[in-house]
Amino acid sequence: FNQEYECEFLEGEGSVFRGVREVATAIPHKPLENHYYVMGVDLAKYQDFTVITVYDRQTNAQVYQDRFQTIEWPFQKKRIKAISDHYNHALIILDSTGIGDPIFDDLSRAGVPVESFKFTQQSKKDLVEKLSIYIEQHRIRILPIEESLVEFDNFVYEMGPQGQMRYGALPGFHDDIVISHGLSIWGLN
Repeated sequence: FNQEYECEFLEGEGSVFRGVREVATAIPHKPLENHYYVMGVDLAKYQDFTVITVYDRQTNAQVYQDRFQTIEWPFQKKRIKAISDHYNHALIILDSTGIGDPIFDDLSRAGVPVESFKFTQQSKKDLVEKLSIYIEQHRIRILPIEESLVEFDNFVYEMGPQGQMRYGALPGFHDDIVISHGLSIWGLN
């Protein structure tokens, strides 16, 4: 009503995630005995960043985050495996679209607990909407990392010409952290 009839500008319209700062209360910690963890891994090498987020599956709280770029694939695989091993052999939900497919194969052959997630327009919509709901319903807690909060703030949706919803970062911003969180949340109950 305020937007349509009162011509008021509503802050956050077009933004996908509301209440992110309210759930940014998690504290990083080392793995706890008898806890199960899930890792979301969004892969990149040059233009974007590889981002790894780890969540405790008992508390739905983020406990770890790593973001890097320009690291060769063999080193990335070793880092991913090492983090999974450190967090009690955390289940990895890996972006296996494109270059991620052979990375998934290599990790799987190495005995790393990994699940493939292939991005399509529909699967990305499902992933982003689940993450958005978990944030709005305060079902998760994330680490209060400023670059993460900025990325969540600048992740928007737009309506396509045929009425389909498209999600992504505003021009000049990245969406790697958001996607990594989404992949982690995909592995939560």
